[in-house]
Order: sequence, then C-alpha cells, then structure tokens
Amino acid sequence: MTSSDCRELEVECAIGQLGKSRRDTKDSTEVIRKWCESQSHLPEVPCDELIESFLVANRFLVERTKEKLDMYYTIRSLLPECFENKNPKLPNMKEIVKVVYYCPLPKMTRELYRVNIVKITGEPESFDAYDCFGHQLNINEIRLQEEIVLGDILIIDFADIKVGHVMKFTPIHMRKASIILEKVFSNRIKGIHMINAPVYVEPVINLLRSFLKQKLLNRIHVHSSPKLLLNHISSEILPKDYGGSERPLKELNDLWLKKLEEYQERFDKLDTLKVNEQLRPNPLKNDDILGYHGHFKKLDVD
Repeated sequence: MTSSDCRELEVECAIGQLGKSRRDTKDSTEVIRKWCESQSHLPEVPCDELIESFLVANRFLVERTKEKLDMYYTIRSLLPECFENKNPKLPNMKEIVKVVYYCPLPKMTRELYRVNIVKITGEPESFDAYDCFGHQLNINEIRLQEEIVLGDILIIDFADIKVGHVMKFTPIHMRKASIILEKVFSNRIKGIHMINAPVYVEPVINLLRSFLKQKLLNRIHVHSSPKLLLNHISSEILPKDYGGSERPLKELNDLWLKKLEEYQERFDKLDTLKVNEQLRPNPLKNDDILGYHGHFKKLDVD
C-alpha cells in the first residue's frame, strides 16, 4: 500500500471517529483553501493534505483551523531560533540526527494515536536543544503531509541521557517548544511514558508542572522497567528493543532519515516562506505567544 493509500484510509477512519463524512472534509477543505487564497500575508496556499491534517487535528472547527494554519507560517518569524538553520541538509542538522532519535512508529493505536519514541545519546557538550526541536519539527512536517492522526503518545527513553543533556533544556527552551505544540499543532498529547528514568527525572517533571495543565500531568507515567510499556501500548506497535514485535528502533529511525532526504525540496521551500505582516488584514496579537509579561500560560489538552 502506498503512502497516499495509507493516508486515505487514515482520513476515512479519523473522520468516522469524529462523526464526519468525506464530503464534510472536502467542503471544509475547500472553504479553508479559499480563505488562504484571500490572505495576502500568507506565503503560500497550503496543499489539501496540509489543510486536512490541521482540519482533523482541530476537530473540523473551521475558524480554529484557520488560526492554526496561519500560525504554522507565522511562528517561523516569531520564534526564528526554532526554525532558522534547521534544514536537514545543513551540517548542524546532520550532526544532531546522529544523537537524537525522534521516531514515530509505523502502526497506530486503535484510537488512531501515533506512538513516538524520543531518545538522546552522545555527549552533552555538542548537543543543541534548538537543533533537537528542529529535527522533531522536520519529522512533523513530513507527518503533516503523509498521515492523519487523532493524537500522539510520547515514549521518552532516558537510557543514554546525561545530566548535561537535561541542563540544556532550560525553562525558556521548554516554553518555546510548548508554544509551538499548542499554537500550531493543537497539543494532542494523549500520554507521556518515561522509561529508564534516572533519579533526576523528578526535577524535569517539576519543571513541566510550571506550564502544563493538570490533565496532561496526569498523563505522564514514569516506568521502572521498559516492559511496563506493554501495559499501555500493544506489542505489535512497539519495536523489538522495547518488548514488541515491530522492527528495531534504529532500523525505523533510519527509514525516517531517508524520508527527510525525500522531502528536501519541501524543506528548501520552507526556508523561503515568510509572512508579510504589512499585508495582514488584522494585527497579530502575540503577547501571549512570546511571553512578554513573563507568565507561563497553562497548556490546554483534550
């Protein structure tokens, strides 16, 4: 089955769970596309696949979908440190992928959630948190084009993470990452599972408490053994490294690195996409986005 076939099947399943039809999807997609065409400040009219991804993520709420699509482009100028010099072909990004696994797994859960494994290796001295975020955003760019999901489950493997790595993720780094999750991707995190966690994982969770709502904090699970993942996630989904029957993590990660190469043309184009604020119909209110007043707003989750 081709990627387009898989996506079409995922669309059918997702819209069915949301109580919508294919006609609803086409009609709403057309409305949003025409709106994008009327927004002269936007640098492009997104493809239907991109619109569909945002439409499903925002539960077919057309106005909210418009806001998220607008921010998909606008955030690149508001938080340039998270997007500039993050093209996969650049030397710094070729280095970060050697020490950061961000691997969405092939099979979804019955709820149409995608399970993603995050693993950091290497030495902290050469590790850059913004490049790490950039790599994850690059993978997510591919996902926007190729899949439809109703939520994400994160598995964070601390096996090779050192204190120095953790120190690189400052509150401001975490805040900016959370802003992108909320303002662009609607923050559909359904679970966070931490495995092989060292004693210093508690301060990490305490840091998260400063800007995550209780609902999401309740979805954080710290496991004493990776085998306990099987109590939450099917063995068919998990790689062999984690007690499942799926291909090993390295093999799956290598496939994603090849995908990055396949999408090089898109990443080159993203480098050129800038909103023209002078043409924006209504001024952008970004106080809460940039945190000018020093308040860490609580993130909303389903």
